[in-house]
Amino acid sequence: MAVKTMSVSSGGNDKFAEGWHELTIKTAEYGESAGKKIITLTFEGYPDNMDLRVYEAFTKKDNQEFKISSLFKNANAGIMGVLNDPSGKHPVIQYDDEAENLVSKKINVLFYKEKKTGKGYTRMHDMFAPVEQQGEHLSFTAEEVAVLQAGIKKGLDAFLAKQPTNTEAPTESSPAPIF
Repeated sequence: MAVKTMSVSSGGNDKFAEGWHELTIKTAEYGESAGKKIITLTFEGYPDNMDLRVYEAFTKKDNQEFKISSLFKNANAGIMGVLNDPSGKHPVIQYDDEAENLVSKKINVLFYKEKKTGKGYTRMHDMFAPVEQQGEHLSFTAEEVAVLQAGIKKGLDAFLAKQPTNTEAPTESSPAPIF
């Protein structure tokens, strides 16, 4: 017998833990899937196959795109100006939507464990929160970031609560296979 050493892990790497992570966008690229515009993001310090796709989505009220535009807003990317609307209640953000404008920008991304497959894979939510920052046109305080994070987390929790968990165990309605 020989005396040996080994490293002891604490059970995982914190960079994949559930919760909010401040990430830096490494690449951003437009594409299309099922007739919808998408933008695919990769992040510094994460494998390229752990990418995140953000699909365009539109409001029912006025058919205005909000998913990709909120990514640019929360990343403070390509912002050219903030204009006041006539009521003064809803500022209008003018931005350049070139994907390259997202590269090197920091955003808060919510990691969660999916239930759909029953395997508990770590996923990234496609709604983002900004990081605390002072920008030329947009700034976000710690309080604003916390409020946005709480709202996004609440929405994700409600969505996940509605999803059935695939335990892959046979039930009465799906008997175990007979070999």
